[in-house]
Amino acid sequence: MSTRTKISPYRQGAVRFGNRPHNIDTTVRTYQLTPEQLERLCAGEKLEDILKEEEMMSKPKVIAYTKYEEVVAERDELKKQLEELQTNATPIEIEQLKREVIAAHRLVTEKEEEIAHWKELFETAMADKEQLHKENLILENQIQRLREANDELKAQNERHFATLMRLEQEVKGLRIYALQKLKIDVYGA
Repeated sequence: MSTRTKISPYRQGAVRFGNRPHNIDTTVRTYQLTPEQLERLCAGEKLEDILKEEEMMSKPKVIAYTKYEEVVAERDELKKQLEELQTNATPIEIEQLKREVIAAHRLVTEKEEEIAHWKELFETAMADKEQLHKENLILENQIQRLREANDELKAQNERHFATLMRLEQEVKGLRIYALQKLKIDVYGA
């Protein structure tokens, strides 16, 4: 005798997927890599290693206090040299530098005008080239039409020549017939 299988009331309802929160990170991150970093990534290096190295490079480096003092001393020395140069510069040197700047500016202006002139000539040449290209296309079309007309005239000439030859043969035949008829009429049969 068979027995009925009992099914739990929990399993008799609709399918349940659960309501527990999932811990999946759904944020989208984008990275801007330099060409060198991209080459390294394509070579098989891990993205995390490349980004860590970039992060390390961007952090300020800690230097020793003695090195800091050397840098400050060098900066002070450079400031002193700059002040000496500014005080030692004579008005004559300043005027000479001004003249050089004016001459350089004049030269730059001349070169800019020359560039503008050459640019204008280039644009004119390009416009002329475009115009000549259009004219060339028109002439090629005319050549094609004239070739077609020439071919038609050749075909017509051949037809007329064939007709002329046929007519000449007919005239020749008629002349022979007329001569024979004349001989028969004059001399008898």
